[in-house]
Amino acid sequence: MRKTIMMLSLAGALALQAQVLNVTSVQRLDVPSDENKVAQAVAISPQGDYLLLSTDTKQGLVKWDFATSRSQVLTDDAGTGSDVFVSEDGKQVVYGQVSFSNKRRQEAVKSIDLSTGKKQTIVKPTRDLQGIAVEKSTVATITRGQLKTKALSGKETEMSRPLLTKHHLKLFITRNGMTTQLAPNGVDERYIWASLSPDGNKVLYYVSGHGTFVCDVDGSNVIAMGNLTAPKWWDNNTIVGMDELANEYTVLASSIVARTLDGQVQKLTSDDVIATYPIPSAQAGKIAFSTPDGKIYLITVD
Repeated sequence: MRKTIMMLSLAGALALQAQVLNVTSVQRLDVPSDENKVAQAVAISPQGDYLLLSTDTKQGLVKWDFATSRSQVLTDDAGTGSDVFVSEDGKQVVYGQVSFSNKRRQEAVKSIDLSTGKKQTIVKPTRDLQGIAVEKSTVATITRGQLKTKALSGKETEMSRPLLTKHHLKLFITRNGMTTQLAPNGVDERYIWASLSPDGNKVLYYVSGHGTFVCDVDGSNVIAMGNLTAPKWWDNNTIVGMDELANEYTVLASSIVARTLDGQVQKLTSDDVIATYPIPSAQAGKIAFSTPDGKIYLITVD
């Protein structure tokens, strides 16, 4: 019942929507297509000069240049389309790679230097990886609650924000070298799509069966944000996500929606496109999204 109420609440808010973001265009991108693969956008460079693509099965990574429309295959490896990060200077790509050994899931962390093509393994395949974060050109990982950092180029940067990690549908926060469980809606809930606000003061997350929420990094001041799926931060006060209508197997309709913490809501896409999985970059002024059949679109924000 709680989920139904929040879905109705969001629908009502959309009927009275405000202008949260100034959208100047929504266009389909001429990205490479393969009839045997369904493309998905997974990251935008901070400078807004390229887009990273994978597939709905998380197969490989492709760099697509906005100015030239040229594409470059970075890796063909399976399990590479989740947890993709770009360094602040846009020169390094960091990603988690899921694999299976004896039918048991494990994950490694790898990086690619776009200027040289050099690849390196940051964390070898393990069942205990809890999370990845990238700040400037330093990658931080949490394994069994232990924090490790590695400079991708130059000197290591001290991580200025807490690290939010997830393991077995639970959330954990690492601050001052200490990792503790974060359970703002209760320890028995299933937490997904979690991320820190750009300033590191708030946590955005989705609770299965209940919807999207925001809380402080200590788990206090929980704010219900409606049933927006796949939510991501735009800035410290605004999130974007999917307002979808779906059955058990198929997304029947979906729009990209922006919502502020104080409840202002704006629908960013039209009803004639099934818009899913937004990838926002406020610095670049862009939001990429995918359709279930593999088309890629770009929302430009002034």
